Amino acid sequence: MEFSKEENIARSLNSNLTSCNLHEAVNKKEFRDLVTEFFCIDDCVASSDESDEDSVCVEKHDFDFVNDSCDSDSDTDIENNENDVQLGLPVVDEVEKVLSSKEVNNTALSDVKDHEMSKIELYSCKNCKLNNGEPCFKLFSKDFVYELRMNMSSLSDFEKDLILLGKISCVFRNDPYTQSSKKKQKERKHPRTEHYVNGIRVCRETFKFLHCISQNKLTAVLKHYKEFGLTPREKKSGGRHASDKRLLTHDDICRVVTFIINFAELHALVLPGRVPGFKRFDIKLLPSHYTKSKVFLSYQTAMKEAGERVVNIVGFRRLWNALVPFIVRTKPMTDLCWVCQQNNSLIYKSANMSDQEKSVRCKTQEEHILKVTLERSLYNSMVQKARDVLKNLGVTELESTNPATRDITMHYSFDFAQQVHYPSNPLQPGPMYFLTPRKCGLFGINCEALPRQVNYLIDEGMCITKGSNAVISYLDHFFTSYGLGEMHLQLHCDNCCGQNKNNALLQYLSWRVIHGLHKSITLNFLISGHTKFAPDWAFGLIKQTYRRTMVSCLDEISEVVNSSTSTGVNTAQLVGHENGDILVQQRDWQSFLHPYFRCLPGIKKYQHFRFDSEHPGWVFKKEFTSSLEVGICLQKTTLSPPADRPMSLAPPGLPLERQQYLYRNIRKFCTCETQDITCPVPIANESKSDDDEEIIEPQSKRRKFEE
Repeated sequence: MEFSKEENIARSLNSNLTSCNLHEAVNKKEFRDLVTEFFCIDDCVASSDESDEDSVCVEKHDFDFVNDSCDSDSDTDIENNENDVQLGLPVVDEVEKVLSSKEVNNTALSDVKDHEMSKIELYSCKNCKLNNGEPCFKLFSKDFVYELRMNMSSLSDFEKDLILLGKISCVFRNDPYTQSSKKKQKERKHPRTEHYVNGIRVCRETFKFLHCISQNKLTAVLKHYKEFGLTPREKKSGGRHASDKRLLTHDDICRVVTFIINFAELHALVLPGRVPGFKRFDIKLLPSHYTKSKVFLSYQTAMKEAGERVVNIVGFRRLWNALVPFIVRTKPMTDLCWVCQQNNSLIYKSANMSDQEKSVRCKTQEEHILKVTLERSLYNSMVQKARDVLKNLGVTELESTNPATRDITMHYSFDFAQQVHYPSNPLQPGPMYFLTPRKCGLFGINCEALPRQVNYLIDEGMCITKGSNAVISYLDHFFTSYGLGEMHLQLHCDNCCGQNKNNALLQYLSWRVIHGLHKSITLNFLISGHTKFAPDWAFGLIKQTYRRTMVSCLDEISEVVNSSTSTGVNTAQLVGHENGDILVQQRDWQSFLHPYFRCLPGIKKYQHFRFDSEHPGWVFKKEFTSSLEVGICLQKTTLSPPADRPMSLAPPGLPLERQQYLYRNIRKFCTCETQDITCPVPIANESKSDDDEEIIEPQSKRRKFEE
């Protein structure tokens, strides 16, 4: 095979590439060097010892928009863009880094190389005899093969076709007659192709392996060259081409990115610590009213005034998500920390202040975030230790165990959830939207170590209060019916003063330690506004199932709770039935404990309380995890409170007016089987017999017209 025309072919190929706008995607000189290395001999035949040292990896852009797409030079310096200088739009380093190259994890890159090298080691062209009777693949070093395969894999289909067409054009024989020095020349029936790599003849299988192509790909390129010669291949399905005017240029992309960054500099905020709802720490938050559509309108106006091309909104959104994902819009949220909001508001207003004033305000928020982080770390560590304990014991379910029979430390969390209503229909009837069905409260105690949560379903007629008496009654029932018999108890709850952080609860925990139900107890409160923990997760699972299930009575709500998870995380515990039957006793703990214990001064400012059997009647308090612990005696006298529990409180039941409302307005939305359970006939006195029951209608306000 003669190579006298290689250099001319290379020059011709370069001119064709330039006309195809490929020079916009890759530096023209570098690409010329790449092609020259494959095809040019520089007055001598390439030897098998030469290596591909100047190969260039061309990035493949993945922006494909509805009306615009990206075709940019990844090696272009964004800061030198003349249009950006004219517009006065500075570009920050982090965006230049995203535009110029994508960060690749070193470990992942190493794994890719190992996988590729294993392929190279296992490959062999067994039937090839071009290397003096040996496979031709052995003529190339592993490093050379790896570099060539990586370079070809990095090219787009269009660029790969140009490389293959150039190589095929050098060795493709389609003359009318065959060329043979020892045989008679015959009329050629089929084209003949010989494959060369780096000046070395190789078999077809090795050629395909080195260039990372399939037989179908090689056949398609050969067929195209035979019909059309050295011209670029075009997809039959259409697709985008480098000459398409709808493609985004590098300048267009830079203008979009720089506008978003400058907009964020004026309106966004960088907060210390992790922002709720986002996993990244380098987030820049735009106010919630600045939607992407609103920012796009500002961009559109600015580009029209500057006389520049405007990217459509679809491309604008995709460029935003791909290149500046660290600029986000604040999500509307509820139950946020008021301290955080106040600090963030001060940071917002410090835009035109001195750096010292800005630093002071940021430091205040950082200190608050640090306290929150420490409290959360304490909660997580307690949960993890409890998991390890139960894993060693082999306990998988909550069970009724005698108190203080296991020398272990166990952690529980408890909280109230928002009440639900029944009957409830996922296909909500229109009139029901304006009515108030029967209410059901929800109180959960979670053992994160399993995880399992007991959910107390509190009917409207069973609810004596949502204060300390109710919380203590449910906790006491839980320790009796579901406790694991731990000697050392750890509790976590939110910071609601009326329900959890009150003197009655502290006195009850002290009462348990005094009578040996636990050897030690710690009560921990999460900081207000940062109180999301395990019970909220379990409540969310219940609410998801509740919203898509039709329920008409308490038993059906109980089924919803039990079926809310496939692993049995949630367990329902009825406090009582609709007819007044009591299943969980609610007691007057406040009146029972008050004569024996005094109130703790300044209880609201403390987050951690500890009780132990070595100091009965004492409580040790801390303001934060890192604060100094201080003890104080709660017991008024040396006389200990009785070990017997206080008397039960009778449930209030439903007022007559409420019974009438449910009977008249809600009963029709219940199923036939549950109408008399959820909305029975109202009775003025529960002691009356069924014969004495009567419906008491309210007096009409229009009586004078009836008379």
